[in-house]
Amino acid sequence: MPRAVDHEQRRFEIVAGLWQIVAEQGIEGVSLRTVAARAGVSMGRVQHYFGTKDALVIAGIDLLVKQAVVGYEATVGSPPRDRLLHLLLQQIPATEAGRIGVTVWYAYVAKAMTHAAVREILAEATRVGVEECTRHVQEADGLGEVEARARAIELLSLSDGLTLRVLIGDITADEAESSIRAYSSRLPGS
Repeated sequence: MPRAVDHEQRRFEIVAGLWQIVAEQGIEGVSLRTVAARAGVSMGRVQHYFGTKDALVIAGIDLLVKQAVVGYEATVGSPPRDRLLHLLLQQIPATEAGRIGVTVWYAYVAKAMTHAAVREILAEATRVGVEECTRHVQEADGLGEVEARARAIELLSLSDGLTLRVLIGDITADEAESSIRAYSSRLPGS
């Protein structure tokens, strides 16, 4: 009797290999061969699931965004301030896995400058992040939409800047998290 194959698990294992390569060498270090070797599968399996390097690269950012959405959706039912903090803190690389994830994210940000499909995925993810952050600022602080959107962009920019500083080793993840918590506690409705 043939074994049941979990195709989603196989795809994930290949994408996890991709992320490791991207974290170490950037997207320019990606080839079907290097990803197959890192994932411990044959190059034929990588080609079967993704076909081309470009399809694999796009699948990598798509899955990264989907995982962030799943993490955020786990906060449904929490107070708006807690959901807002999740949006602001989720990218701070507090663990080695988090550092790899954020390093991969920023490699994709760089790739978006020259790759339309990657740029489109990142633009949509960013747009949704701003919308969600705006909604939580409105709920938590009672601001109008225009003021809440401006505040949301300000908060997300603070989080982005602190994340970069953690990645380069200028500050620790704890310092970044403390800064975000301290700043957000001074906002109306806190």
